[in-house]
Amino acid sequence: MSSIANTTTAHAESASVETRRRWWVNGWRPADPGPTYDITRIDGDIPREIHGTFFRNGPSQKVLPEAGFEALHFFDGDGLVHAFRFDDGRVWYRGRFVEDPTFRVEQEEGRFCLSSVGIGIGNPTDRIPVRQQHNTNVVWHAGKLWALVENAPPFALDPSTLGPRGEDTLGGKLLGMATTAHPKIDGRSGELVIHGYQPFAPYVQFYVVAPNGTCTVAENVDAPFPGMMHDLAITEHYAVFFLPPVVVDADRIMRPGRPFAEAFLWKPELGFWLGVRRREAGAATRWLRVPTEGFVFHPGNAYENGDRILVDACTYLDGTAFLRSLETFRRGDLERNWFARPFLYEIDLARGRVAERQLDERGCEFPRLDDRRVGFRNRFGYAVRNRGHGYSPGDSWATIVRYDREGGRSAEHDFSVGRWASEPVFVARAADAEEDDGFLLTVVYDGPNDASDLVILDAANVDAEPLAVAHLEHRIPMGFHGNFVPGLV
Repeated sequence: MSSIANTTTAHAESASVETRRRWWVNGWRPADPGPTYDITRIDGDIPREIHGTFFRNGPSQKVLPEAGFEALHFFDGDGLVHAFRFDDGRVWYRGRFVEDPTFRVEQEEGRFCLSSVGIGIGNPTDRIPVRQQHNTNVVWHAGKLWALVENAPPFALDPSTLGPRGEDTLGGKLLGMATTAHPKIDGRSGELVIHGYQPFAPYVQFYVVAPNGTCTVAENVDAPFPGMMHDLAITEHYAVFFLPPVVVDADRIMRPGRPFAEAFLWKPELGFWLGVRRREAGAATRWLRVPTEGFVFHPGNAYENGDRILVDACTYLDGTAFLRSLETFRRGDLERNWFARPFLYEIDLARGRVAERQLDERGCEFPRLDDRRVGFRNRFGYAVRNRGHGYSPGDSWATIVRYDREGGRSAEHDFSVGRWASEPVFVARAADAEEDDGFLLTVVYDGPNDASDLVILDAANVDAEPLAVAHLEHRIPMGFHGNFVPGLV
């Protein structure tokens, strides 16, 4: 790293807890997209094997509520999509807000005009019924670029300009009010599998979209209660649903002038369930109870091993701490036990049982892998991990870790105090490269300098110095998820 970075690190190490918390809060501060430009201030060299576009999404509220951005819930905010385009050792940037109906109406009215997850509005606009902000993920499939959030249908964007193309209802086959933000794309067939959930019956919907964009399966799924089902996993033949005892109360979510977060209720007595069904049309779903109650935002991967399914996930064990911390996340007020821990779940299909094993005590999130192995056995996985056993903002999401499922040592890259990593996205060195032969892309917020960097790590040597650090000309807020599209520039 540069001498400037080393000087900054030394300064950050001596910073007070309150200063570190303020850096964290500033990292979530909304920002405009910034200009379109070549990134020219680069430490190291951009690998020429990276050819395509890295899309990334996250919240950046354009019109703020009266209480300011720190009052926003973790889920709140307009979608702000970033495109980092790589070609021949160069990288350039473009960003744009997701101009969905909520964004457009709020711009025209000039006020925060609908209740959100964290804020209630007593005099809402009557132009649209509910706030839907596509701020969570951005996915490429069948020639379409989708911005996604879990309370709305996908919203299509122009992949070049990031401008709006409009709502996508899966060819008119959308059954419920929304899809989630987390489709899974089969690493071999290219099929996209996605689900939706809602607080009233039928609680769950299931879809399969072929590589050509045709929705081939659209079915309701019976579920025992309306849980917050943020993500799913797939194997070669199955889909795996995560139904946690975080209930979405339909009556509470409809109360006028109240924030939606009041409708999320932790009810551990309901249990934590995994739903397993085959991916073809007409398949039944089996619900199997997990030994320990918990909540899963994100699984890593799942695969079949005979009559068993193995799936790893980041699991929150304290639902009360988890829900409260989501409400206060942006102001750095986190409960001691708020973070997720890595778990391995083994589903015995023959006996109808689930066994579990906690893999590490340290908090981790945003698990990823080589996308060519989604649904099939993988050896390596990557995630954002807490520094040590810390729970404060200063220690949260401070490192990128590489896990070895075959028992090899874990390796991590610590970005130093006051620097926070985002979800690591794997890019293969070549289409036929071996697993782990490639690069990790992550956007890092630099708190002491109020700046953002695009960092490229060697996936097989994450604990080594970065291959390249591309310093952006403007700060972008910390965000959620992204994906790399090979060949699309």
